[in-house]
Amino acid sequence: MMNGALGRGCRWALLAAAVTCVCMSFPSEVWSASEEAPLVEVAPVEVRGQRIENVNDVKKEFARRPASNILIEEKQITESRALNLQDVLQFAPGVRFQSRFGADEGQFQIRGTSLRNNFHHRGINILINGIFFGDADGFSDFESIDLLAYERIEVYKGANALRYGANAIGGAINFVPRTGYSASQLQMRFIGGSFGMVSGQVSSGKVTQPFKVGHMDATMDYYVSVSANHQDGFQSNSQQSRERVNANIGLQLGSHQEMRTYFLQANVAERLPGALTTAQLFADRRQAGGQTTPPLPPPFFACVQNNQTCNWGRYYNLQRIGMAYRNEFAANQFLEIIPYYSYQYLDHPIFQTIKQDNNNVGGEVRYRNANHLFGRPNVFVVGVQPRYGDQHQWRLVNINGNNGAMTQNAHIRTTYFGAYAEDQFDATEALTIVLGGRWDYSGRQANIQNFGPAGNPFDPSIPSVLTNTQQPLQHFDAINPKLGFVYRTSSHAQLYFNASRAYEAPLNVELTSANNPDGSPNTGFLNLDAQRAWQFEIGHRGKAANGRYFWDITAYDLEMQKEIITNLINNNNTFRNANATRHTGVEAGGAVVVARGLWANGPGQEADQVTMRAAYTWSLFKFTDDVYGATTTGGPNVLIARSGNRIAGAPEHSLAYEVRYDHPKGWWVAPNFEWVPSGFYVNYLNTVKNPSYFVLHLKSGWNITPHLTLYAEARNLTDKTYAGAVTVNDPLFRYANVAQGISGYAGLEYKF
Repeated sequence: MMNGALGRGCRWALLAAAVTCVCMSFPSEVWSASEEAPLVEVAPVEVRGQRIENVNDVKKEFARRPASNILIEEKQITESRALNLQDVLQFAPGVRFQSRFGADEGQFQIRGTSLRNNFHHRGINILINGIFFGDADGFSDFESIDLLAYERIEVYKGANALRYGANAIGGAINFVPRTGYSASQLQMRFIGGSFGMVSGQVSSGKVTQPFKVGHMDATMDYYVSVSANHQDGFQSNSQQSRERVNANIGLQLGSHQEMRTYFLQANVAERLPGALTTAQLFADRRQAGGQTTPPLPPPFFACVQNNQTCNWGRYYNLQRIGMAYRNEFAANQFLEIIPYYSYQYLDHPIFQTIKQDNNNVGGEVRYRNANHLFGRPNVFVVGVQPRYGDQHQWRLVNINGNNGAMTQNAHIRTTYFGAYAEDQFDATEALTIVLGGRWDYSGRQANIQNFGPAGNPFDPSIPSVLTNTQQPLQHFDAINPKLGFVYRTSSHAQLYFNASRAYEAPLNVELTSANNPDGSPNTGFLNLDAQRAWQFEIGHRGKAANGRYFWDITAYDLEMQKEIITNLINNNNTFRNANATRHTGVEAGGAVVVARGLWANGPGQEADQVTMRAAYTWSLFKFTDDVYGATTTGGPNVLIARSGNRIAGAPEHSLAYEVRYDHPKGWWVAPNFEWVPSGFYVNYLNTVKNPSYFVLHLKSGWNITPHLTLYAEARNLTDKTYAGAVTVNDPLFRYANVAQGISGYAGLEYKF
C-alpha cells in the first residue's frame, strides 16, 4: 500500500495512466501474416518437425478463438524463478495466482470462479499437453508441476475452454512439455536464495536420425527432465521439498502419424504453516498459524493446537503415464486417441490424518476436419472424454503427527463422461463464426464407514467403534452451448464476442465435508448441486501497424447459479450452494516499446531497447440473492451473505507493471511491481478485510554466451508485510496466508 504524499486520488490517477499508456496486452505478441490476427507469443521455439499440438497450430487456433486467452512460452518461463505459477502468470489479466507459503501450492482463480479454494485446487482444469491431470472429480494440486520441464503454458479463461473446460467454470491451464525438437541435448539449471531455497534441474532432449519402419520413414525423439528443490520456508512449519521426473518419447511414422508417451513421477513433502489473523500477521508474520484458541470445545477427533504442534503436513508420491496418438488419415483431417493412468498415495496430517490411495484412468478421442465448407475456410472438431476414479480414504486421529484411532473408512468412485463439438466458419474474409457445445455427466458413489470413540480418541491402543455405514449416490449432468464470433476490424486488430454456458459439479472433498447445510453431521454426501453459469464476453485485441505496441482488453459477465461457497457450522468449514451470484470484470494487458538506441545504437538487434508492460484486472464479484443457513447443529437459519455483498477472496482492482531494459550485449534488467490499491473482504458478511499492498520486485539476467545464462531476482524489496493469498470465511478470522519478506535469488543455466 502506498502512503505519504501519494494520496488516494493520486494513486487512482497513476493506476489509470499506467493502464492507458501500456495498451493492454502482452509484450511478446507477434503477427501471423497468414492469419492477419494478433497472436500471443514469446521468443518462438524452433520446431524441426511436426508434433502433436505444435506451437504454430496453437497460435493459429488462438487467432480464431473469440476469447481472451493467454499463451506463455519458454523465454517467459526461464526468465523467472519458475518456482510457482505466480512467477509466470503475474502479467496475465483476469488470472490470479498467489502462493500460500512461498511454494507452488497457491490460491488460483480465473474470473473469481474458484474463490472457495481454501486448500489445493478446483474449478480450473489442469492438463499436460491436452491430457487431463488430476482426479476424475476435478480435484488437483500444483506440487507435481515442474515449470522448467515445459516449453509453453496455455491459459483458457472460463467457458472459452470448450475442449478443455470439462466440469470447470474457471477454464483450463495446459502445460506443454519440451520435446526432443525443442530441447537442448544437455541443459543444467541451478538457483538458490533466501529462506534456504535451492533448486536444480538437469534435462536432455534429442531427435534421432531417420530410419525405416516397414516402408515408412520414421523419426524418434526424447526429452527427460530430473529436478529437485527445497525450501526451509519463511514462516514456521513451512519447509518444502520436491523431486520430479518428467519424460516423453515421440515417434513419427511417415508424414501422417505420430505418437508420444508421457511419464511423470513426483515425490512431494511439505509442512503446512497455516493462516494468521490480522493481529498475528502484524505482530509476528513468521509464526505458525492455528494458534487462536477455539471459542467452543474442540471435537473429539481434532488436533486443534497450532499447526506446528500438530505437525500439519502433506506427503505424497505420484506416478502418471499418458499417450497421444494422431493419425492424419485424410487431407486436413486427423483422429487423436489420448489415454492416461495415474496413481497417488497420500499421507496428510491436518486436524485429522488423511491417507489415500487414488487411482485415475481416462482419456479422449478427438476428430478434427479443416476442409472448406461452401467454399470458405472451416474447422470442425468433435470429441469424447471419459474418466474414472477409484479413491480409498482413511481418516485417523492426528496425535501431533502420529496416527491415532480411525474416524472414517471411505471408498469413493467417480464416473465422468464428456462430449463436445465445435465449428469455426469463416463467413467472410473478416468474420469467423464459432458455434459449439458440450455435455458433461458425473456420477459419484461411495461406501463410507463412520467411527466413534470408544474411550480417549488420542489413545491409539483404544480402537474406535463403528457407528454407521452409508452408501450415498449422486449424479450431475448438463448441456452447455456456445456461440461467438471474431471480426477483423483491420489487418492488425480483432473484435470478438462469445456467449457460453459452463457447469461444474462438486468435488468429493466437498460432498464428504463435515456438516450438512442444516447443521446436522454429514455421514454420507452433502446435498450439493452443481454450479452453472452463463458467460458473456466482448473484447478487442491488436497491434500497431509498426508493431510498436499491443493490446487486449476484455469485458465479461458471468451470471452464476448455485455457486458453491463455504459455510461455517460449529466453527468448522463446510459447503453449500448460493442461489445466485454475479461475476463481472474488465481485463486489460499490454506492452509498448518506449525507446530504442538510447545508449547502444545500431540496426536490429544491435540497439538497446526499453519496453513497458502491464496487466490490470477489475473484478466485481457479488451475491445477487440473500443466503441463509444454520451455523450450529440444530440451530436456526441466519443470514450468511446479504444480496449485494462481495464474494470474499479477490481484490476489486489489481495491477502488475514492469519496465525492462535490454542491452545488445545480452544483459537485461526489469523492475516491476504488483499493486492491490484497496483491501478486499475475506468473509461473506463483509466485516473483515485483507489490507491493500504494494510490492516491488527486480529481475535481471545476462546471456553471457549462447550456452551460459545468469539470472537474479530480488522480491519484496521494501519488506512489505502482507497476505497475497487468503483463506475465505475462516471461523476464527485466520485468513492471512503470509507472503514472504524481502528476499533474493540467483542462478545459472548451461546448455548445449
